[in-house]
Amino acid sequence: NIINEIKLLQKNYGIKEISFYDDTFTLFKKVVDEFCNIITKEKIDITWSCFTRVDHIEENLLSKMKKAGCHLILFGVETADKQIMKNINKNISLDQVIKVVKAARKIGIETRASFLFGNPGETKETIKKTIDFAIKLDPDEVQFNITTVYPGTEMYNWANEKGYILTKDWNKYNMSEIVMELPTIKPEELKEYYSLAHRK
Repeated sequence: NIINEIKLLQKNYGIKEISFYDDTFTLFKKVVDEFCNIITKEKIDITWSCFTRVDHIEENLLSKMKKAGCHLILFGVETADKQIMKNINKNISLDQVIKVVKAARKIGIETRASFLFGNPGETKETIKKTIDFAIKLDPDEVQFNITTVYPGTEMYNWANEKGYILTKDWNKYNMSEIVMELPTIKPEELKEYYSLAHRK
């Protein structure tokens, strides 16, 4: 079905580039493997990018993706602090992040690392640690966002119960404005470090 959609987009609209917005594109590795095999076998001329997690990809699949036209992968890293990783149930290690980003670079796929400031347990020190790690990782692109607690999520319910929600103006729920005040860091400090991260 995906292959047919790509062919339709190419034929009817001249599309040359596709971005897959699944949170974890490589979650079903066999499907991605088959997808890459078809694109390569049928010589479909398309370039594409996707999002995934470092614990759901390995070098062999990266190679197949590159051959099939993948040129950029966004990896959600979120933080360099182990306790915050636990707080947000992000079961990855920084060693995995480094290994996968290096492997993608070796194969010729560009990398974008995404980080979140303002998760439960965040302090000035943990943000500094994350900024330092982002610099050390040196991805092709980096993305810093402010943690946004969307209604219906576990974190929103937690923040709402604790009285941490600053506003229910949904226009501000855009990943760059502060909508939650944690007891461990002041909103103005969070804003300052968010700006500092981009400059660094």
